[in-house]
Amino acid sequence: MRPALLGIIGCGAMGRLIARHIREQLPSYRLGGLFSRTTAHAEGLALELGDVPVLGLQPLIETCDLLVEATSAAAMPDIVRACLAAGKAVVPLSVGGFSLDPALLRDVEAARAAVHVPSGAIAGLDGIRAMREMGLDAVTLTTVKHPRSLDQMPPLSELTPPTAEEALIMSPEARLLFSGTAEEAIRRFPANVNVAVSLGLAGLGFSRTRVRLFADPRVAGTLHHISARAGDCTLETITRPAPLPQNPRSSALAMYSVPALLRGLAANPKLAG
Repeated sequence: MRPALLGIIGCGAMGRLIARHIREQLPSYRLGGLFSRTTAHAEGLALELGDVPVLGLQPLIETCDLLVEATSAAAMPDIVRACLAAGKAVVPLSVGGFSLDPALLRDVEAARAAVHVPSGAIAGLDGIRAMREMGLDAVTLTTVKHPRSLDQMPPLSELTPPTAEEALIMSPEARLLFSGTAEEAIRRFPANVNVAVSLGLAGLGFSRTRVRLFADPRVAGTLHHISARAGDCTLETITRPAPLPQNPRSSALAMYSVPALLRGLAANPKLAG
């Protein structure tokens, strides 16, 4: 059985690292092509890899068995739809696109091709999915970030301190920037709450998933705390994802969640045609 042909859509920091990891660590796949709206990015990566062609978006989709999207939340919906229209499976990294285009979820459900959503920068989504089958009652995501990494940042002195329970996972200097639904958080902070999208997809949806976003001048990076309840069953996780050295605003854990997902999919013979 031949290796599955995999195409990379988007050749920024994430796309480049995913392509290199696939080449070096995942023999079940062969890179079938690259696409980037910034052609120089794709050409530079192709030169580094040596034998991977730069293709247009549609030729890449038609050539490959599976596509990895690593562009932006704004571009993701059209890319996913193009893959589904061609009957090709796709792994979208820019999951924020689901919140920007609510009709996309309906299109995914109606499609014959698969959309495989990676776990991204948080742990525990498998437990959330299991609890959804039990009857998920409540899910809350508490995210703590340094003020420098947040948009629309008012003076900390104007904001509310954490509760005593919340103070256990952050410094006393942390202040609450937002409290509301994932739907509202995604709209107000589209660059900062991708994990809220992943959590909403796995659990109760965007309108019933609660989000609390804190700014903490003493936090070194980012912290995500998930709390969920289904009857007498509870789940709590804390994830402190390290930033990508090549792009500090992106998570290394989110990047590596893609090859981890691909490794699991490699046992599926349908991907190899």
